[in-house]
Amino acid sequence: MDDARKSAAAAALRPDPDAKPVSDESTESFVAFMDDTAPQGGKEKDLTTSGRALDRWFRERQKHQGAPRLLEIPNETMITNGGPLRITGNITLVDEDGSVRYANHLTLCRCGHSRSKPTCDEGHLDREFLHSGKISAVSDIAASNRPSKITISLIKDGPITFRGRMKLHNQFSQEVVKMRGSLCRCGQSASKPFCDGSHERTGFKSGR
Repeated sequence: MDDARKSAAAAALRPDPDAKPVSDESTESFVAFMDDTAPQGGKEKDLTTSGRALDRWFRERQKHQGAPRLLEIPNETMITNGGPLRITGNITLVDEDGSVRYANHLTLCRCGHSRSKPTCDEGHLDREFLHSGKISAVSDIAASNRPSKITISLIKDGPITFRGRMKLHNQFSQEVVKMRGSLCRCGQSASKPFCDGSHERTGFKSGR
């Protein structure tokens, strides 16, 4: 591991005052992740692959009953053109049934037609979901690259809510930063990507 990669691994492994002590095994698995996702031949590995590696590390940490340590990545949501919400960050995901899991990468349906809700299965392509991802809202807090925790909750037959600093952005270089909000996942909101309550009118069902 060269000096730059050693520095990145060391930064990500700095002690977190909120975290419990971790075993050598979980630390080694994270360093292995850093080796696995570092640039190869000047090219970055596929983001989806990196996301899976991050999530695998979180699952391994949970096996050792250690609270996930903050990684040096900000909380961001990419609102894709006609597609899903691509969320990265230090995520605590609360499912509809109240179960909790941790992740660093999520791809969530926002057209309302995925057969694998809450995740995207590219059903938006068949349904010709046309929202470009443009944002009309304004920020209510300053942007920051400092890593922090964020809680994302899936509301039954309703929106995706988040609590914690989140930057939302799109391909048009628009971005807003919010501390909390509700994101549409029925595909019918007039104020996409945010929820306007249309799921109640349309009878949206979040089950598969």
